[in-house]
Amino acid sequence: MLSTCFMSAQIMKEIPGLRYHAMSENGKWMLSVDNGYIGILNTETDELQEYCDGVTGYTLGMGNMVTNDGFLVGNIDGAPSILDIEKKEWKQLPVKKGDTYSSANAITNSRKYIVGYIGNSNGFGNTTIEPVIWTMNSDGTYADYEKLPYPEKDFTGVAPQYILPNCISEDGTVIGAQLVRQDNECLPMIYKKAEDGTWTYEVYDKGLCEEGTEFPEFPTEEPIVPSYYDYLSQEEAGAYKQDSTEYADSLWAYTIGESTQRPTYYPDPKYYMTEENLNMYNEAWDSYLTLSDEYSQKLMNFRSFYYEHVTPNFYTMNGVWLSTNGKYYATTCKKGWEGTIGDAALLTVGKTSELYDYKDGLSGYCVTNDGDFFVSDAGTAYVYPANSKEKVTLIDWLRSKGETEAADWLSDKETGIAICSGDGRVISGYFGAAGIYDSWLIKLDGTPTGITGIEQDGNSHVKAYDMQGRIVAEGEYNEVRNNLKRGIYIINGRKVVVK
Repeated sequence: MLSTCFMSAQIMKEIPGLRYHAMSENGKWMLSVDNGYIGILNTETDELQEYCDGVTGYTLGMGNMVTNDGFLVGNIDGAPSILDIEKKEWKQLPVKKGDTYSSANAITNSRKYIVGYIGNSNGFGNTTIEPVIWTMNSDGTYADYEKLPYPEKDFTGVAPQYILPNCISEDGTVIGAQLVRQDNECLPMIYKKAEDGTWTYEVYDKGLCEEGTEFPEFPTEEPIVPSYYDYLSQEEAGAYKQDSTEYADSLWAYTIGESTQRPTYYPDPKYYMTEENLNMYNEAWDSYLTLSDEYSQKLMNFRSFYYEHVTPNFYTMNGVWLSTNGKYYATTCKKGWEGTIGDAALLTVGKTSELYDYKDGLSGYCVTNDGDFFVSDAGTAYVYPANSKEKVTLIDWLRSKGETEAADWLSDKETGIAICSGDGRVISGYFGAAGIYDSWLIKLDGTPTGITGIEQDGNSHVKAYDMQGRIVAEGEYNEVRNNLKRGIYIINGRKVVVK
């Protein structure tokens, strides 16, 4: 059940039961996600649309993934897709033969651009997730993706494991992304589009090690275990499979008590090889062990040097938010090799981007086009006003903007984690824990749905409206007030709660 409060031209709404962690810029759509589940709330009608059938894997994008007019991006079972919310229609975005698990992460409000990533089958030590952008055709379909450029090596001379584009600016010229190292450590990355349509990138990797540090070789060709089947004929392989099946069945029967005889013959595949093939297999196995030892030693040497010479200042994976004008990149710095110490951090995007680490023990969540930075300790939402190094509570920030009604409404609630629209005029948040989440929404410039033209004739003659905007009573104030049933009403533009 939704408990709604309308005041003046503002909309303030409590939404119990789910964690709505994302929203459209206009606040019409709020999104909830869990493992394989997507919940989409239309805040104007309170209709909840859910995708979860226990079989299909529905996944939301990681950035600004829903438009004001109701189009959402993500993936279905690893296929990048876009949803028309009103029509409840999913469409897969173009991919290519050989692509593996992929996703769409962010979409501009015009729907012209979608950014995401494409998985490939490259092995360990190589880049296995690559950044892409889809562009809308004139007929509303999407063209084949364009791969975005990225560095072949990170600051250690090793290929990145992933490049994850998270957000895209409203005009489609700035992309907030992350470079993910082979050990899952993340660095901020920013793409910029030039007037000629080409993309350039910048990776923020300052202060991680001494300039000019040369790292040992990182092994990229992992030794492959020799397969038994390469040394068995078709007939030998068939006999081995048959005996293996009989052995497994006999062992299971013995285990569950259907048989008292434990099988004594174990079908080792080497028993089925010819002597010549067995010798070849043993040689291949010995070679594999030698290469594996060399590989492990190289990896150990690299990591020992790395841990000794690198200062562990990395960032939360997918913890990225780009202001809609592309000027600010909000994130959280994770310090220490365990990544347990976090501090809010803000990148100001320019020719050379500058990062400020607030060293506050908080997490960064969102930033307005003016640079107001929303952070939280998960219990209380705070804001660093633009150009300020001192945080204030979200409630005090609202008061500083002259939004006293919204501040008063929020003052008796746990603010938890809050996010905002680019102009800071739509704010939502959630608090609680799994199974007991509550969410809330504030539209500072909103017009109450279904309630327009409220007549205010003073306390002598009034009209009472229910939350659907219907007139339920009219007359002298005291008479109307005393005869209303239990519920929430609007009288003279004010909320009245009848208990």
